[in-house]
Amino acid sequence: MTLLRLPAGLPAEEKKKLEHKLFKENMQRTKLFAKLVLFFEMLLIVFNLSTAVSEGRNIFSFDFYLTMYLVLTGLSIAHLIMVRFFEKGGSADSIHTRWYRKGLLAVVVLFLTWGGVVTLEDQRHYGHVMAFAVNVMCVSILFHATNRAMLWIYSLPVLVVYGGLPFFQSSADVLAGHYINLTVFLFFCWLTSRMLYAHYYKDFYQNWLLHNANKDLEEQIQKNIQMNVQLEEANKQLQVLMLTDDLTGIPNRRGFRDRLTEEQKRSAETRPVAFMMIDIDCFKQYNDFYGHVRGDAVIRSTAQTIHQHIPSHVGFAARYGGEEFVVVLFDQTEEWVRELGNTICRKVRELQIEHARSTAAYYVTISVGIQTGHVEEGIDSLLALADDALYQAKENGRNQVAINKNKVDILHNSV
Repeated sequence: MTLLRLPAGLPAEEKKKLEHKLFKENMQRTKLFAKLVLFFEMLLIVFNLSTAVSEGRNIFSFDFYLTMYLVLTGLSIAHLIMVRFFEKGGSADSIHTRWYRKGLLAVVVLFLTWGGVVTLEDQRHYGHVMAFAVNVMCVSILFHATNRAMLWIYSLPVLVVYGGLPFFQSSADVLAGHYINLTVFLFFCWLTSRMLYAHYYKDFYQNWLLHNANKDLEEQIQKNIQMNVQLEEANKQLQVLMLTDDLTGIPNRRGFRDRLTEEQKRSAETRPVAFMMIDIDCFKQYNDFYGHVRGDAVIRSTAQTIHQHIPSHVGFAARYGGEEFVVVLFDQTEEWVRELGNTICRKVRELQIEHARSTAAYYVTISVGIQTGHVEEGIDSLLALADDALYQAKENGRNQVAINKNKVDILHNSV
């Protein structure tokens, strides 16, 4: 019973696909079988006619077996023609496919009925049921269909044989033996047909499950890929946030170190480099007098002014901490760096942000310390020297640019 039981859960759409696939394969199997039948029927016809000629009988006189051979030959030819038309245009959605299916069922029923009629005639001469039994066995093995379809196919031929046997077989013992043997034989033929169909159904069902599993797996893989992309993007955004100063939008101290490390990896050891250490003058006094909100606005404005005046292909600026900024510049002369420092100082002052507590001017100003050198001299050493230059600029009155400890370029600001 386990072998005969069909698994549940196959959707109606998939059942239609199974039905059409099975129908196409039945067409191909019966096509080959029809060719074999046609070949043997032609041999039997030739043999029958040759025998009639050799025995001196009239070949045009009625002969039951010759007539049945001709009938089966015609049925086989008709089936081959139908298969040929189907192969040209048969599809699962074709309106004509339903007629092809009915035609195939009709051919199978007629084939079994033909065997039943021949078997009834054989009772008068041989007393055996081989013609009907062989046909039933061939159909059970070659033609796969549902249990309902097979029972419908068997019904007419079995009715013909079972109903006709008493009229053609006079021996009661032989008749009883035929009924018993045919019943047992038909049962096992039906069982074979059912097992073959169940096996076919289960294969289709397993392939459907595997296809769905692969589809689900593929969808899950795509989701994982999308999730990984989103996670990677989130990580990049997080990395940017970690390396960016929240207040000013420019790199923070860690971002400065990371970008500087990347530049060092791409740079030759003798590459010229310059550092600016920048500090907002008297910022503590500004915060104390104007408040932290306006103090933050000053830091933002100063950072954006510095950032806007540094060409991206030359270097970049970062907030080093509090009101202090750092700028790194590559491949530039000391004179060019000094002019850039003067420009930034001037642009910050031109913002004209009032600073009543400044000792350098009436507006917010900055002091800049510059140190030039080469990458091979060491970044930390150059930064320390730039910080020393910044200290020198503050010592000399702020609002100015200092290059090294002994080079001070003071902006002459009128306030």
